[in-house]
Amino acid sequence: MPTKKQKGLLIIVFGIMVLSGCHMPSKGIQEPPSFQELYSQIQSTLSPLDEIENILTTNTPQQSTEPSASEVPEDRLLRVYIQDGLPEKLLDSLDENQITRTDDRTDADIRILAGPVDKAENTSNSSEWIYVLAAPFYTITDNISFENLQALWQGEHNSLNGFSKILVTESTKSIMSTFLGAADQNNVVVVMPKDINTIALSDDPTLFILPFDDLNKYMKVIRIDGQAPINSDFDPQAYPLLLAIWIDSSLTDYEFVLPISNYDPNLQTVLIMTGVTALTRATAHRMEINGNQFPGKDIRDWLISADLTHISNEVPFASNCPSPDPNQVDLIFCSSPERIELLEYVGADIIELTGNHLLDYGLTSINLTLEMYEERNWHFYAGGWDLADAQSPALITHNNNPLAFIGCNPVGPPNVWATNTKQGAAPCGDFLWMVEEIGRLKEEGYLPIVTMQYAEDYTDYPSGQMVSDFEMLADAGAIVVNGSQAHTPKMMDFKGESFLHYGLGNLFFDQMEVYYNDVYLPGTREEFIDRLFFYDGELISIELLTAILEDYARPRPMTEAERASFLSRIFSTAIDFRK
Repeated sequence: MPTKKQKGLLIIVFGIMVLSGCHMPSKGIQEPPSFQELYSQIQSTLSPLDEIENILTTNTPQQSTEPSASEVPEDRLLRVYIQDGLPEKLLDSLDENQITRTDDRTDADIRILAGPVDKAENTSNSSEWIYVLAAPFYTITDNISFENLQALWQGEHNSLNGFSKILVTESTKSIMSTFLGAADQNNVVVVMPKDINTIALSDDPTLFILPFDDLNKYMKVIRIDGQAPINSDFDPQAYPLLLAIWIDSSLTDYEFVLPISNYDPNLQTVLIMTGVTALTRATAHRMEINGNQFPGKDIRDWLISADLTHISNEVPFASNCPSPDPNQVDLIFCSSPERIELLEYVGADIIELTGNHLLDYGLTSINLTLEMYEERNWHFYAGGWDLADAQSPALITHNNNPLAFIGCNPVGPPNVWATNTKQGAAPCGDFLWMVEEIGRLKEEGYLPIVTMQYAEDYTDYPSGQMVSDFEMLADAGAIVVNGSQAHTPKMMDFKGESFLHYGLGNLFFDQMEVYYNDVYLPGTREEFIDRLFFYDGELISIELLTAILEDYARPRPMTEAERASFLSRIFSTAIDFRK
């Protein structure tokens, strides 16, 4: 029986039909339906009010009746088989709303497979994923052969260059087995990603294998047979840890594309940072005899292979500069204008002007110096035409890496400092302007690189005040803080996201043998050249190149034994400092 609500609705509808029938044109005489037939027809159209509302909503003309991606029926999703061990970031890129995973390789519509590159030669939809061999930052070893790495992985050797463990995630262990063979359970240890980052700043003799996109600045990249993704001339096809990932499918009409790679050379920037350059005294004398390019001939390849090369030139060019005297007693320095050929030869791009000899030959010489830099379109910072210019950062964006160079001189002498009306170096003052400027640059998306002409000494370690000042600038947002004053190289450290190198030592300066009150000061021949690798807006790797000064002018790369001894001393100082 109809409810009272249905009866009422029936009477209304029936009444409307009867009344409206008075105005309809006649089509001939027909017997009207019986009341029972009419009631049955009307009742069949009745639905509860909530169902009616739902029907009206879902059939609104402006809305598509096609199901959304999240509502695609299960039987219409692509069945995808994914090989074990594929990198997490590649898996994260897959649209889970369009696929359903299956463990049945034969039943899958699409199979995502991985292995050495030669296995993917005949596939059109493929990706290349770079993996990296790395170690804790304070590691001396630079290179390992693929053959020895494979032997350690498989347990044929118990140790390699002091390394007895290779740390990997579960997925990396699985995929590396396609390159290196079955992993030895004692030598290959599965850890969580956060554990690798914790160990990276220790002196634990361990190796890591990880995807390139998981690399960070606290790790040292180890080359394999001389190859690494941080090489300026890196060739992925010649690299043994290049993983091919490809799609195998009998389907021809699927829309499923893999990311191209986790490595893009168009997102990388290599920056070289150097220590003291002073083309004067014995260094200039050797240039006079052997040619202006002489000091750079053994390390030029390091400097010109970078995208950007920084030089901290402390001495002005002066047209009235006298002939160089290797035995000069006073400390009033200048360089003849032709000496700039050396800076051109080594590919200088960025000139730091924090040096305390900048006004040794007066305003005329600094005017000439600044004009020479501008003529060559070199960026210069931390010194300039006046105080505002000296405090302005040098801004360089290269391959999506926005870098900002800023610096100051806290030690003077006061006459070298720029003023509102005089050229010179930027004074540090209380560092407040530096802190504010670093914060502003960071907010604008730049990576601030800060350098200072700090107080000079001849030790491996920094003073307490130096540590305090460097860490303050790190806390302000500097990604790198370097000491440009050091005539002997100093230790390095990390503060949060910042890399602090308290002194790189000389680059081009004549300090072969230095005495103070008849006491020999060692270390002035040793040099750091920091090679910073930026990728897609981040500093992800730091390589410490090492050189030793010859002939009062010419640095050369250290021998393997010299480098091991030097790094061992500096790293021991740094590790003890961290404790």
